[in-house]
Amino acid sequence: MDTILALREKRKNLWDAAKAFLDTARDENGMVSAEDAARYDKMEADVVNLGKEIDRLEKAEKELDSQ
Repeated sequence: MDTILALREKRKNLWDAAKAFLDTARDENGMVSAEDAARYDKMEADVVNLGKEIDRLEKAEKELDSQ
């Protein structure tokens, strides 16, 4: 459970950082450069992957609890 909580906190921090990055990366027209968009996409993918890992760990934990 501690691992799951740590991953949730890490995911939250990454998501906050990704949102903050996107806010600062926009130009005066509200657009993001291709380079910054790629960086944001990587950050977003890291958040999604952490979510998937959390889901896997939670499912495994439920399986153990049900046995």
